[in-house]
Amino acid sequence: MRTDDLHLHVRGDSVFLDDLAAPAGCLEAAVVTSSIAHGHITGIDFTAALAADGVVKVLTAVDVPGENQIGPIIPDEPLLADGTVHHIGQAIAVVLAKTRDQARAAANLVTVEYDPLPAILDAREAHAQDQLIQPPRTFALGDIDAAWDDCAVVVSGRTETGGQEHFYLETQAAMSVPTEDRTLIVHSSPQSPTGVQKTISRVLGIPMHGIEIDVRRLGGAFGGKEDQASLWAALAALGTHHTNRPVRLVLDRAEDMVRTGKRHPYDSDYRLGLDQDGRILAFEVSYFQNAGASADLSTCILERTLFHSTNTYRVPNVKATAYSCRTNITPFTAFRGFGGPQAMFVMEAALERAAGVMNRPVHELQRLNLLSDGDVFPYGMKAEDCRAERCWDHTDES
Repeated sequence: MRTDDLHLHVRGDSVFLDDLAAPAGCLEAAVVTSSIAHGHITGIDFTAALAADGVVKVLTAVDVPGENQIGPIIPDEPLLADGTVHHIGQAIAVVLAKTRDQARAAANLVTVEYDPLPAILDAREAHAQDQLIQPPRTFALGDIDAAWDDCAVVVSGRTETGGQEHFYLETQAAMSVPTEDRTLIVHSSPQSPTGVQKTISRVLGIPMHGIEIDVRRLGGAFGGKEDQASLWAALAALGTHHTNRPVRLVLDRAEDMVRTGKRHPYDSDYRLGLDQDGRILAFEVSYFQNAGASADLSTCILERTLFHSTNTYRVPNVKATAYSCRTNITPFTAFRGFGGPQAMFVMEAALERAAGVMNRPVHELQRLNLLSDGDVFPYGMKAEDCRAERCWDHTDES
């Protein structure tokens, strides 16, 4: 499938945000971030940074004129840390200077003192300590407790799926340009221009119609910029608000990989029951989602996990429970599949184990249990115009 700018990409002619000519008087921004996973900030010394060559201003949470909050669904993520840090790479301050090298050098001169707190890195540990983003969610169908007595084969186990880096072509980047009457044009690299606009409006305390978002191209971020482009655009806009000058903020690749979220890791427990012919009768699963330090889009992703809990199979008795667990890691975010792959992996792992116990090829169990019209999903919807068997057979034949 061709994209409109494919020929530009392969020739190296595509213009990304960092390729744009800087407006007159443009400042470059660098971000001071937390070096620990969890702790109270007991002191910050900007003296050396403010005295460094080219530095114009250093901004912290106290300089946010609106709401120091960028959480898109649950308001639990500050733009700039205010007293406590919750993960390595969390933004604490932004340094504005005449050149990028000067900004980065000055950011390295800022010293931050901490009173460290215990850090939670594992989803199950967070669950044990009741560190949840929201109450657990459950999808249920049939009578799971009674179903086990009818099963000829019951297998159980645990699966783990790790995080995954988006590694989009262009790192997170933004450039804010002042226009008349304190309004802004913000050049951004997002998947959701409206989300960036809403976040800047909240942070600066100005109406959305006073903020214009300019996007060179959409696509190729795989979810990594669905929400997380807003932080960097809001920091650039904050710089413009205080200096009335253009401000550009571009992360290098190493900074981007440390400071931005990935695909959610999941740790899951399952129990699968089948009759002697290999038909699935019961499936019980608990998902422990590592959400990171704040909600981001984790609650939506968790719901998608539940929707895909039985994959494309007919399962008459289901209990699927999902926990979104708060840890001291960079907040995880959208990634292609949006929680579905993590769920499907658990079901496939369970079928693989059952096939081993029954000494049958796993593809026989998969084909036998495919959905057909009239089958009910764990959330109550009936399958209509279901083509799972048709797709399987066509693929098998070809």
